Amino acid sequence: MRPDERDEVRALLTDAYEPYATAMPPDVYVNYLAGVLNTDEGRQLVAVDGDKILGAVRLYLPGDATVDLPEDCAWVRSLGVRPSARGTGVGEAIMDYCATHAGDAAALILHTMDFMPAAVRLYERLGYQRAPELDFTVAFTAVAYRLPLTPP
Repeated sequence: MRPDERDEVRALLTDAYEPYATAMPPDVYVNYLAGVLNTDEGRQLVAVDGDKILGAVRLYLPGDATVDLPEDCAWVRSLGVRPSARGTGVGEAIMDYCATHAGDAAALILHTMDFMPAAVRLYERLGYQRAPELDFTVAFTAVAYRLPLTPP
């Protein structure tokens, strides 16, 4: 992400996560969304078509994650696809890019929630496996998935 794309990325993520506003208490959602919109951590990546941003994600290389993970794992957070671009392969392309650019990571980890069934279907279709030992609970339970990576 270029610095001049920050506002567009935040607007895209706000729109992408809006359907989950009713899945948790309002104060919890406000805090959750603030974490999603924090584009100052990790490597903020965007998928573009011409000059339009279609999706975004944050990739943390091994050792950079802000949650407790095995040191040899990369982490993906806050995948969001513009609602008008859903179903076009943008999310899959972003996740494939993360898997191939995760440095020397042994695995790529992500967290999602049970009330995000489309995301869960995407991750499972891409080969991610449940990793319940990496789940964590704050005001909700974040369920972990792991994609084993072949070392470069």
